[in-house]
Amino acid sequence: MATPESDQPAPWPVREITDPRELRALAHPLRFALLDLLCEGPLTASQCAERLGQTPANCSYHLRQLAKFGHVAPAEGGVGRERPWKARDEAISWDSSGEAGPAHELAAAALSQVIEDFRFEAWRAYRARRAYEPREWREADMSTDVVAWMSPSELVALKDAMVGLFAPYAERDDHPDARPADARAVRFFGYAYPGEAPGR
Repeated sequence: MATPESDQPAPWPVREITDPRELRALAHPLRFALLDLLCEGPLTASQCAERLGQTPANCSYHLRQLAKFGHVAPAEGGVGRERPWKARDEAISWDSSGEAGPAHELAAAALSQVIEDFRFEAWRAYRARRAYEPREWREADMSTDVVAWMSPSELVALKDAMVGLFAPYAERDDHPDARPADARAVRFFGYAYPGEAPGR
């Protein structure tokens, strides 16, 4: 999970990435897809490959690359070489101000692009299968946009409030027994940005 920069602490652990090499390591579509998939729980490379339409060898390679920076780690269980992997326990953030130097800025831009592409593709994939989802999930999903006049500080407050809404559900990541019987991993992608400044 990527957490937006904020003045308020997130209700879950957040690790700030400062090494451009780590940002570049994450800026790969399959690696981000693997991280997203493992947020649902531990899986082997073969299980990841089946879900993502990849080969087990390819998934295994990219999982090992992610492990070098602590984004995944071996999980308990498994038989022989079929060991499961689990995702990191914290969200990540990075400086997007452009003040951390050109290497960092280029790597951050590449990772941001991978994440944006992944999010939009995940939404399109859901829309393609939406007709086959149970009615209660179709009624619960959301696609909306709102235009509201606000200052930068008000937008920060809104962002903090939205992140805070997810706090009651954070413990369910590591405690499956705390999840309702009909719970599924829900992805929420929020976009909020200012329009053009007057006179530009």
